[in-house]
Amino acid sequence: MIGTWIGKSLALFSALLWAFAVILFKRAGDVMRPVPLTFYKTIIAFILLLPLMWFTGVPLIPPEVTSNDWIMVSLSGIIGISIADCLFFLCLNLLGAGLTAIVDCLYSPMVIGLSWFLLSEPLDFKQLTGALLIITAVLAATFERPEKKLELKNIVLGIMSGAAAMFFMAMGVVQMKPALTKTSVFWVTELRLLAALIVLTFMILIHHMRKEWLGSLMSPKNWRHALPATILGNVIAMTLWVTAFKFTDVNSAAILNQTNTIFIVLLATFILKEPFTLRRAIASTLATGGSILVLLN
Repeated sequence: MIGTWIGKSLALFSALLWAFAVILFKRAGDVMRPVPLTFYKTIIAFILLLPLMWFTGVPLIPPEVTSNDWIMVSLSGIIGISIADCLFFLCLNLLGAGLTAIVDCLYSPMVIGLSWFLLSEPLDFKQLTGALLIITAVLAATFERPEKKLELKNIVLGIMSGAAAMFFMAMGVVQMKPALTKTSVFWVTELRLLAALIVLTFMILIHHMRKEWLGSLMSPKNWRHALPATILGNVIAMTLWVTAFKFTDVNSAAILNQTNTIFIVLLATFILKEPFTLRRAIASTLATGGSILVLLN
């Protein structure tokens, strides 16, 4: 019983830390474009997770994984980090943290849908109802009256990029699922980060704005928000999220972690001074409720 409460507490705390990380990433996005910001947080997370692998005794080359696992996990990192995270940061820049948190809820039904389509995992009525609630929430947010600083075209583009980000993140998760059943989540995470870093490096070097992007990466003043966001979100929150699964069931941990939507909307209101409208409150409630239904078995 005590272990269960520990696991649930860790999952809830993980959601809160991730919410703070999103707020910091929004600030970082004001001075760094999506691709260099994705590169920065990826390389920092990769470096910081290496000692964690050593501490937990995870080998760099696990004997139980196959060549196909290496390929699929690497592709998962390229799709789920290199592409998805860049689109997520673009969405965050265009919409702000509050609306992005609502769009972020599309992740759960997309994982369920892709698992059904690619892995033949079953779908039930609760999951379909939850997905419908989330889609309704995103549509409600889409047709919100634009703020003075937020044009309608930016809302549409932001939601499209956010939805695409959730699709690619979900695709990445589905691709790495078979490997997760064989080996440590930390090894899978590190290989995904490494594959993403290789692609992101190539993206930066061939881009016509590479001098500007490299300059933003080299400027320590730009790390003021990006560094704590990476540590809070991609290292501490992720580690707590994984640890929570050891003490409580997967669904409970996942449901509590989904409360990050509410945390992000509230923090965006109080810290970033984003508006908290009735439509946005209803959309947040629908999105969170839909996510819970999707995650329930």
